Amino acid sequence: MILRARKNAYTRITTGLAAALAFTAVASGLLGGTAQAYEVESGTFAFSGDAGEYISAGQSYSYTDGEGSQDGMTVQGYTTSDGAGTGVGVFVDSANGDTWSLHLEAPWGPSQPLVPGTYTGAKANPAPGEPRIELRGNGRDCLAEGSFTIRSVEFATHGYVKALDASFEQHCPGATESVRGEVRLTNPEPPAETVLGLQVAADGIADRGTGKAVVHGTVTCNSPVTVESYGTVSQTVDGSTARGSYRTQVACVPGEPTPWTAQATPTGSVPFQRGEATVIARTTGTDPFYGHTITADYSGLLQLAKK
Repeated sequence: MILRARKNAYTRITTGLAAALAFTAVASGLLGGTAQAYEVESGTFAFSGDAGEYISAGQSYSYTDGEGSQDGMTVQGYTTSDGAGTGVGVFVDSANGDTWSLHLEAPWGPSQPLVPGTYTGAKANPAPGEPRIELRGNGRDCLAEGSFTIRSVEFATHGYVKALDASFEQHCPGATESVRGEVRLTNPEPPAETVLGLQVAADGIADRGTGKAVVHGTVTCNSPVTVESYGTVSQTVDGSTARGSYRTQVACVPGEPTPWTAQATPTGSVPFQRGEATVIARTTGTDPFYGHTITADYSGLLQLAKK
């Protein structure tokens, strides 16, 4: 199976849940980030409810994702600002149209790492010091309460969930009927992060007609990514300063420097002229797998020639 971000499943499952998830991310102090949901290499997700239990409608469900499977299972990790894994979200998009999401998170306020053990007093809307549990889907949800056991869990960079083995039990408020289940998944080693490089050429052009500075350079990357390359060019001209900014979009191709060219328009009345100038530049984009911002910086001198 090709490991890839699987946004179609995640989008379907989280339709209508975005506000709740956003609130949870903020309330839980997950300022370090919430990873993208991506397809697991192999996994099982099964649960069943007592007769009359609301979320499961008293039924049993079982899904498998792996080679040849028609069911889709994605996983999402939650992290603290220092990168520690605090929880997981597991999403099912089955071949028969079922959609489910399960969230298991360590107590927050401040956030704690999710480690093996049993977490009691969990809630869908936890207070500080309480863990989170929430199984919802197929149009059914409630302010659940319950507990879960993390038998094993392994996080990698940027909330990447390498392995999870957990069981859970929850019930809706005031109900005696419960739903119980288990989830197991494994993933390969995390993909390499996208790394950017930026170079600004040492030569440029001072356009006599427009007063603009034309600069060029290259960006490099280790995976395909579209980036913004931007910067500021400044030059001292007869005791005055010419200064202008540029911005351009670049579709970076891995394995070879990708060229770019841009024009810096002076902000004042002083045009760029032939001679030495200073450039401070940056290129930025979004890691296509992990979803976090990536950057590369450059500063140096260039010689502008008249055109």
